Amino acid sequence: MSPYSMSRRNVLRAITATAATAVPLLGAGTARAAVPASAQFVLDGPGGNPVWKRSLHANWVMQSFAYDNTNGHIYFAQTSPGSTNGDLWITKTDLAGTELGAMALHGFGHGVSIAVEPYNGAVHLWTEWKSGSSGFGTRIGRFVFAAGSTLEAGDASIQDRTPSLDTTLINPQPAIDPVSGRLLVRYKVAADMPRIVVFNLSDARAGRLTSGYRLAERALPSRGSWGTANPFQGFTAYGQYAYLLEGPVGTTSYLTTIDLNDVGQSTVVDRFATTAGASLPGREPEGMAIWATSSGPRLAFGFHSNTGGTRQASVFYKSTLR
Repeated sequence: MSPYSMSRRNVLRAITATAATAVPLLGAGTARAAVPASAQFVLDGPGGNPVWKRSLHANWVMQSFAYDNTNGHIYFAQTSPGSTNGDLWITKTDLAGTELGAMALHGFGHGVSIAVEPYNGAVHLWTEWKSGSSGFGTRIGRFVFAAGSTLEAGDASIQDRTPSLDTTLINPQPAIDPVSGRLLVRYKVAADMPRIVVFNLSDARAGRLTSGYRLAERALPSRGSWGTANPFQGFTAYGQYAYLLEGPVGTTSYLTTIDLNDVGQSTVVDRFATTAGASLPGREPEGMAIWATSSGPRLAFGFHSNTGGTRQASVFYKSTLR
């Protein structure tokens, strides 16, 4: 395991007042409630590095990951380098990244974000689904993980859990806040216009994903020139705050905090330039998730690396709240 390293280069705080209710976007009806207030992670605080340079199934590239906080496992979504057919591998590991099983998905998407939901004795995965011409998913699907199996995009067992809002969702991507019990979906209405919408997980599980059931809907900061230089690489949420992972291959990566109860277009509450995993060859940020532990929640974020053709996954986390 490498020594854990986090150094602060830049912090941008533009803290805005918390809205009493979430402001809807795109002319949609009023959301039923705001997201309850919560603590936020200290991005320049202490943390750890529980997964270091672990190989995943089939030597495909790690794209995202999420925790099964009930059974103590991690699920990694992987794509083949240069692939546009939407095929993915899902690798199940222990908390140190040792492979325990894998499942193939055909025609699903790029694996930008994955969510894990232990429910009624089975582990349900939420991923982008029904890949388009770009290789990214056009819908969100929910299905049961089954090690050693192959799931085709047209399989009748897949539940469509794409929100039905007042606009077309481009490239929707799911995440679950396992502590608060919420589903979040990041999507776009144009190339550099990302949004995020929040539902209670119980509603989302049942397919209640219309505007009337949303808890909040936010315009995320415009990507613009920032996004050109720092590709979006993953997101998650804990309570009132969403967290973004951004950055290119081989240079600075950024953790960003967004207030889900912000007013108008979201501003950046906090941004931290992380050097976690700086020694990794071909280091690229890939994925975020909440890891719920007995000592409290952790904000986990990952990196892909390539050592002589062997592709590897590493995971770091932040653990301090304020």
